Amino acid sequence: MWIALLLSGVHAGACADPVMSTAVAPPAAMAAAEVLEPGDGEAWLAVQLDPREPAQNFLALKRGGRWLVRGEDLRRWRLRLPETEPLMRGEDAWYPLDAMPGLAYSVDAATQTMSMDIPAGLYDPSLVAERPDYLDPTPSPPGGFLNYDVAAERRDGQTHTNALLEMGAFKASGSLLGTFLAGEWQDGLRLKRLDTTWTQDRPAARTSLRLGDAISGTTGWARSVRFGGVQWATNFDTQPTLVTYPQPGIAGEAALPSTVDLYINDALRSRQEVPAGPFTLQDLPVMTGQGEMSLVVRDVLGRERVISAPYYASPRLLRAGLHDYSYEMGFVRRDYGLSSNGYGRFLAVGTHRLGLSDRLTGEAHAELQRDQQTFGLGGVMLWPGAGVVNASLAASHGDGGDGGLVALGFQRQARVLSFGGNLQFASRRFRQLGLGSVRRWQGGSAGPGGYAPDQDASYEEVDRQVPRVSSQLFVSLATRGQGSFGLSHVRQDYRDEADIELFSANYSIGIGNLGFLSAALLRTLAPRMETSLSLLFTLPLGDRRTASIGTRREGGDQQATVRLQRNLPTGSGYGYRLLAAVGEPSRGEAGVSMQNDVGTYSLEAARYAGKDGVRASARGGVVALDGSAYLSRHVDDSFAVVKLPGYPDVRVYADNRLVARTDEDGNALLPGLRPYQKNPVRIEQADLPMDAEIDAIALDAIPYGRSGVLLAFPIRRSRGATLTILLEDGRPLPAGAEVHVAGQAQGFPVGQRGQAYLTGLSEHNRLAVTWRGQHCVFDATLPLSGDALPDMGRFLCIGVVP
Repeated sequence: MWIALLLSGVHAGACADPVMSTAVAPPAAMAAAEVLEPGDGEAWLAVQLDPREPAQNFLALKRGGRWLVRGEDLRRWRLRLPETEPLMRGEDAWYPLDAMPGLAYSVDAATQTMSMDIPAGLYDPSLVAERPDYLDPTPSPPGGFLNYDVAAERRDGQTHTNALLEMGAFKASGSLLGTFLAGEWQDGLRLKRLDTTWTQDRPAARTSLRLGDAISGTTGWARSVRFGGVQWATNFDTQPTLVTYPQPGIAGEAALPSTVDLYINDALRSRQEVPAGPFTLQDLPVMTGQGEMSLVVRDVLGRERVISAPYYASPRLLRAGLHDYSYEMGFVRRDYGLSSNGYGRFLAVGTHRLGLSDRLTGEAHAELQRDQQTFGLGGVMLWPGAGVVNASLAASHGDGGDGGLVALGFQRQARVLSFGGNLQFASRRFRQLGLGSVRRWQGGSAGPGGYAPDQDASYEEVDRQVPRVSSQLFVSLATRGQGSFGLSHVRQDYRDEADIELFSANYSIGIGNLGFLSAALLRTLAPRMETSLSLLFTLPLGDRRTASIGTRREGGDQQATVRLQRNLPTGSGYGYRLLAAVGEPSRGEAGVSMQNDVGTYSLEAARYAGKDGVRASARGGVVALDGSAYLSRHVDDSFAVVKLPGYPDVRVYADNRLVARTDEDGNALLPGLRPYQKNPVRIEQADLPMDAEIDAIALDAIPYGRSGVLLAFPIRRSRGATLTILLEDGRPLPAGAEVHVAGQAQGFPVGQRGQAYLTGLSEHNRLAVTWRGQHCVFDATLPLSGDALPDMGRFLCIGVVP
């Protein structure tokens, strides 16, 4: 790097002749006890580190033909301190420039310039990270919502009605959520409870406390189970901008301040400035799997240099030092969806994952029940350039004895060729949660189609066993212009049950601008031999419409299908679906849907195998917040209520998209906000009257999950008016005078023709005018009129002379 040092004031005799010096290697260390004396070749210089920045002044010393600079100045310039012992003057440490390897410099007294050529390696490295900051959400005021999904269906001369209801209540300390299923059962119309959970999110710690119904944590080999009790677990959703898996970095160096363009798989992802010297870009926003990063470094002189490096990123890994855990205890849920309060055995489960390094993540999982105790360890390791390897080892103890499990897997994800597989072995007596139960029949026979119980056979419910051997294999190939291929194979070998084995193949290709062609084959090898083959061509028609034609053959049945569909828009609008199928079985379907700001409604009719049916459904919600209720679409995310008291029909935007208008009270509901993220909300200033004073037309909403926030915009009526102030001789008060309203600190300027505009007025006002040290005082009354900008009239200012 070339640096110009402008000599701004050199001590007499400090630099009489041009000097050229190059530091090839650092000289021998100076004696630590050597001390500089005041006046030794002092020179005030100006250094311009960056041609785009102004010069900086600093003090330099010249002693014995050598230039010395203070250590604090070297650090300010981001230069590494030489390894030699400094010379001391007072408390300042001085270092000779020729002790810095590779540094070349020259001093020309005639032009008062010092030029330096600094290698990039002499700079301290700079670090540029892409990790976003954490946002603290706004506490929720007390509120609630009700979601409904109601459907009525008529077929075979009978009508069936059911409804899925969800009720939520929230406040600053947490939220309560309950789901219920209402419908016609064998014993009549019933309301069945599904889940009831109190949740307290702690975004700063990325954790959640749940009381009530929940789902246990899991790892690669463990299974989840529904239970009722207490759970303390990591919740990365409370910091949605946090990337939990290790993201790669790339390093380079710049001899001059430069602009760096980052390309991920040939796509530009970011552009930023870096100073001179070594630099490292960390936490790059890469796609998962294998890829390539490229940096284009462009300095201030326009020179370019390209740095490339491969990477592999996997969401199965955790960042070094990052924890992911779930600890719970309670009672296993039984007959979910059939019984409101079916709970069984006590359980305690613990799951913990830890990023031991950016290449290795450790896992531990434990399950405790009265008749079963299971514990396992595992890990996921990055194989650089290849993929990720996972391995697990678990053991169990129970009433039936001890058992064990071992699992091994590999996965590679890439743009062209991806493949992987998992293999798991378990002993007969290995037990774990989440397997469910099976019916064990007493009396029957086995045949080619599987086990067939006799008519009078009995059965008992027993816990399902872990498969003796379980394996999954997959491979996919994505080509340019030739389409994408995929193959997979799944097999589960049981000891006392029928084995399961499936093979599938798929292919898809885009045919220019015409559409997409896909084919799929599914071959069931066990417990019965079955084959299914399908072929589908999809044609996009624009305006959310698609048409498709396909055929499917399964066993001895073959069916051809034609479909025309228009999807619902994001906002208000309609959609439809038409389907006709010939073959075995034949069927026809037609449906229309409509969506507005308060719900989604659909009507469908179908004919299948000679039987007709119709179905009508409605889906929406009701929100309650700050003493008001609002009809809404189904509340799946967070929401906000905008408060503009006294200002109806004002447009409200979220993410620059028109979402709502304020009602007659000045309130508006904004659904569909992203929880724990910044949602920019603004109002249309043009919809406000002229007498409206507002400090901000845009606010950020950062709500908790499934909760609401209030956005009270700082707005008020100005109660403004104009007036004209005249001097005693009838001429207008000169422009530049200032008017003060009693009780207000703010002053209002007087414009041309003695006119002024005042705000914050009351019915009766005492006004004071000042101009060039003179002042006058008079009273003014605000007229009670409906004018948006009333005029208070003309007033004489007694005592002010031009």
